[in-house]
Amino acid sequence: MKSPQVTPDEIAAFRREFRTILLATSDEVGEALCSYAPYVEDEENQIYVFVSRLARHTANLLDRGRAHLMWIEDEANTTNLFARKRLTVRADSHAIAKDSDLGNTILARFEERFGAFFRTLRGLPDFELVQLVPCSGDYVKGFGQAFELGGRGLGEIQHRIPPSPRTAETLPADVLEFWLSGTTRKYWFNATEAFDREIRERFLETWRAAERGELSHWESSPEGAVALTIVLDQFPLNLFRGRPEAFSTEARAREVAGRAIDRGLDRELDGAHKGFLYLPFMHSEDLDEQNRCVALYQRAGLTDSLKWARHHREIVRRFGRFPHRNVILGRRNTDEEEAYLNSSKGFRG
Repeated sequence: MKSPQVTPDEIAAFRREFRTILLATSDEVGEALCSYAPYVEDEENQIYVFVSRLARHTANLLDRGRAHLMWIEDEANTTNLFARKRLTVRADSHAIAKDSDLGNTILARFEERFGAFFRTLRGLPDFELVQLVPCSGDYVKGFGQAFELGGRGLGEIQHRIPPSPRTAETLPADVLEFWLSGTTRKYWFNATEAFDREIRERFLETWRAAERGELSHWESSPEGAVALTIVLDQFPLNLFRGRPEAFSTEARAREVAGRAIDRGLDRELDGAHKGFLYLPFMHSEDLDEQNRCVALYQRAGLTDSLKWARHHREIVRRFGRFPHRNVILGRRNTDEEEAYLNSSKGFRG
């Protein structure tokens, strides 16, 4: 049977039916909050909301840096309440200075879209302009018509099909046997298209389950914690190479690794397993987590990994982030970052 298809234009037309979006955020203790906000977009499908600091979701957007967005078909217009047409987007959130060039451009769009009332709102000092950069998403047209969205502007669309029994029954031992095998080691940091394709075929559904939080029971054993860390930290780099989703579950991998370390499970692991349990901290753009990474590898005596941990830490100390990710994440290089990337020392790993 031929798979159903949708286009970016169809999804954009659906979004244009709305002037507000539903927002889901979480606070520092993981408590979820549902809200909504009027919004505008720019030419690259990045989304902007103008929200008061008095609202709880504003603090969540700015402090957590992540939100889930939803556009959903009106109940009165749907033919089936169990399969309402909807678009959900996972996005990174950033404050935009209201008096910057970008800020003035976006606020002008708000005024054009929402009229005279917004001119009053624009002058209130407690309101913040927040940019929401889509990382990945899902578009559902109805039963059997669910699509995953990725790539720049979420322009890459893939029909979601039910998992095969093979992927649905993946165990921690399957992940570790594959990832730590002699034939796989050469592809750890030098992957090929064929290797990326193999991981997609074998472990895409496993990553999806981990991303949904359905594999948390793996954390009960040291080996399971390592396997889950690899699924969340390493596999996305192969599954979504060159796309924002490649980094989408790194933070969750650090949470898994952190809990395992706090419980002392790393003391029961050998060098290779321990190395991958610590690796998510090397991928962090937070200097404190980079310092933790260096200390972990130093304590474990993993000298080769320690060299790379110090290298990554120096990049974050210098730039506050990894410049080689900027293009993928839609971030603009500074002049210093541009010079670094163009130099022989530019790290692109």
